[in-house]
Amino acid sequence: MKKRIIIVLLFIIVLLMDLFWLALVFMLFTIIYFGVLKVITSIKSPLIKRLLKVFFIFLLTFSISISAKILIFDFFLIPSTSMEDTLFTQDVILVNKLKYGPRLPRSPFDIPWLNIVFYFNENAKKRIKKGNWWDYKRLSGTTAIKQGDVFVFNSTWKKQFIMVKRCVALSGDTLYINDGEIFTNDNQFVEPNTVKNKYRFNVKNKMALYKALDSLALNDIVLKNIGGEINEAILSEFELNQLKKYEFVSSVSKQIDTFISNKTFVKLPDKKWTFDNMGPIIIPEKGMQIPLNTETFELYKSAINSSEGFKIKEIDGVYYIDGKEVNNYTFKQDYYFMVGDNRKRTMDSRAWGFVPASNIIGKVQCVLFSNYQDRFRWDRLLKSID
Repeated sequence: MKKRIIIVLLFIIVLLMDLFWLALVFMLFTIIYFGVLKVITSIKSPLIKRLLKVFFIFLLTFSISISAKILIFDFFLIPSTSMEDTLFTQDVILVNKLKYGPRLPRSPFDIPWLNIVFYFNENAKKRIKKGNWWDYKRLSGTTAIKQGDVFVFNSTWKKQFIMVKRCVALSGDTLYINDGEIFTNDNQFVEPNTVKNKYRFNVKNKMALYKALDSLALNDIVLKNIGGEINEAILSEFELNQLKKYEFVSSVSKQIDTFISNKTFVKLPDKKWTFDNMGPIIIPEKGMQIPLNTETFELYKSAINSSEGFKIKEIDGVYYIDGKEVNNYTFKQDYYFMVGDNRKRTMDSRAWGFVPASNIIGKVQCVLFSNYQDRFRWDRLLKSID
């Protein structure tokens, strides 16, 4: 009786979340559970009954774990410093797939546990590099992607390479970056105070500065002496404001990138874009049509070739998609512009372009636990991510 009450309550909660597909999945597992158990209890042999029940419970638990990992949540380990001070190396994060809606598997290799079988099959392994087996499908979620969300996604150049960044521009937005400040639709993006940039400042008393850093528990800050009293450091806004309080720190200025010839995702001959000065750029959205010319071809060819299922090329000023001459192109899905919080130590959309909706795995819900710098961090246990 208690089991039935709990199941009914869970079913009501799922319905209140407005996720009818999840309610159907929940109902299916419930019917299978009670139906199979009823059949097993009708068996007269106690030994067979016990063996079948153990096997069924194992199989059901296995199926639920696979379904939960595909549809509800997943776990990932942070491997790099690109999202400091929001996420640190060795953070284990919980990714919520219900927020934006779970992406259904596009090949057997996307199915947890079962994919191991396919990795032992040589014919199946050959198909990994050939792309997806099935069309992209995403179930409904509880919310839409918002500017500032931190989410996990597959890279556009290698499916198995998983990344996590902050979304700074949505599909359809007009983005530009001016001296390191991000603007969308003429509004400045309000960054969290964990975002890090490179600053240059004068230090009159370096010993006093080190003592101040120690007292503030900011020992991880690495100072680089440029000459005399001039130093550089990568700091978050919080760390910067703490240092500004001291009289021996003066002339603080953010360091802006100069022209980077081969690192930005697009190279336009008449525009010297850098990571800190870029745009304006219109982020592609589903149904957006662009006229094809020198600028739009350079801006969007990578997205079309890697994520739209077409191959576009230019020959003597004429544009071809899959060998057919075209004058314009209409995008098939939404895209997003992703940037790492550690602005000077990250490769992000400024370097490799837009992230398509089909590559998104889920929103970072929280840090489950952290072993940053090989030490368990109690202050990061179940820490929510903004």
